[in-house]
Amino acid sequence: MTLILDKVSLNIDRHPILEQISFRLPIGQSLVVLGNSGAGKSKLLEVVAGLRSNQSGKISYDGRDLGALSPQERKIGFVFQNYALFPHMTAEANITFGLQARQAPVLEQAKWLKAVAAELKIDHLLQRFPAELSGGQQQRVALARCMVLRPEVLLLDEPLSALDAASRERLALLMKKIQKKYQVTMLYVTHDHNEARYMGDQVLVLDQGRVVQMGKPEEIFSRPVTRFVAHFTATRNILPGRIRERCGEGGALVEVAGTQLLSTSFPDWGEDVWVCMRPEHVSLIGTVSENSDEMSGETFAKTSGENLISGYRICQVIPQSGAAVLIELMNRAEQRLMVFASSRRIEDQGLLVNTEVELVVAARHVHCLPRQPEDIYCRPE
Repeated sequence: MTLILDKVSLNIDRHPILEQISFRLPIGQSLVVLGNSGAGKSKLLEVVAGLRSNQSGKISYDGRDLGALSPQERKIGFVFQNYALFPHMTAEANITFGLQARQAPVLEQAKWLKAVAAELKIDHLLQRFPAELSGGQQQRVALARCMVLRPEVLLLDEPLSALDAASRERLALLMKKIQKKYQVTMLYVTHDHNEARYMGDQVLVLDQGRVVQMGKPEEIFSRPVTRFVAHFTATRNILPGRIRERCGEGGALVEVAGTQLLSTSFPDWGEDVWVCMRPEHVSLIGTVSENSDEMSGETFAKTSGENLISGYRICQVIPQSGAAVLIELMNRAEQRLMVFASSRRIEDQGLLVNTEVELVVAARHVHCLPRQPEDIYCRPE
C-alpha cells in the first residue's frame, strides 16, 4: 500500500508551478518536503488534497485514483500554516466541526474528541476560543481537528514556523509520536533542517517545481547530488577542489584548501570538484601546540583512518541553541571552514580567537560534486 504521484504537473496562468513530480511513499511513513519560497511545496500539498486540479499526471493511494475523488472523499487531513481556526468557535467546536459536517453520531464525536484531546494534551482548553490560546495551543487544536476525522493521509504546511524554538521542539516530538502511533501517511512541508531530519522517513527537495533529490534524511544531508541541495541543507563548507589520484577500495585523494584529503564519496567523471563537508562532521582535536608533540598529521591519518587538517585559525565563535557553538575558521589563503563544537570544550581548552587549531574529518564525510561553474548556487566565498 503506497501513496503514488506519477508525473504530476501544475500550471497556473500558463506558468509551470510543478513539473513531472513523481514519488512513492509507503503507507504509514512521513515525507518531508524541503525547498525555497516559491519552489511549489504548498502547491504540491494542495494538489494532493484536491484543492487544485493537477494538469497532468496521476495521484493514487492504496490503489485508488484520487484524481477521481473530491477533496471530501479523499480522507486527507490538512493543517494549514495559519491554523485556519474559526475565531467565533471554541476549541471543542473547531475540533468537532468536521465530524458534525459528516453527521457523525454524538457519542462518536464525544469519543474521538476525548481521545484526541487527551493525546494532544488540550483537554483543559476545549472551552477557550482561539484568541485565548497561544500559538502552540492553536496548532494542537488544528491538528486535533484533522485527527478526529481519522485521515489516511495528513498534510502539514510549515506547521511550526510561527512558534518559538521550545514550542517547536515539544510539538514536533508530539506530532511524530502521534503519526507513528496511528500509522498516518504524512507529507510535511518545512524550512527547518532539524525538523526535516527528525520528522521525515524520507526527504524530498524541490527547486522551481522540480524534484532535485529524494531519499532518507542522512542521504540528503550527507550526500547531496547538486550544489543547490548542498547549499539548501546548510552544508556550509563547499570548497573548490581537484581529484589528484584514484586510490584502491573506492577512494580518491582530493586537493582542497591547500591540503590533500582522502574521499570515498566522489563523482565517477571529471577531475574538478566541489568538496562538501558538513560542520558537524568536522571535529576540533585541539590546538597545534597540543598535538604537535604527540604525532604528525601523516601518522594520525594512518593510525586513525581519518583526514587531519592544519593551518586554520579561529575567527569567531557563534553561539547556537543548546550547548553548541559554530566556529568560523580561516587559513592563510582566506579559505573558510565552519565547524560545530560544544561550548564546554571551547571553554575547557581555552580556544580563543586567533588560536591555531587542527581538525579531523572522516573520508566518508568528504563528499565531492562535479564542478559546474555556470551553477549560481554555492560559489566559494
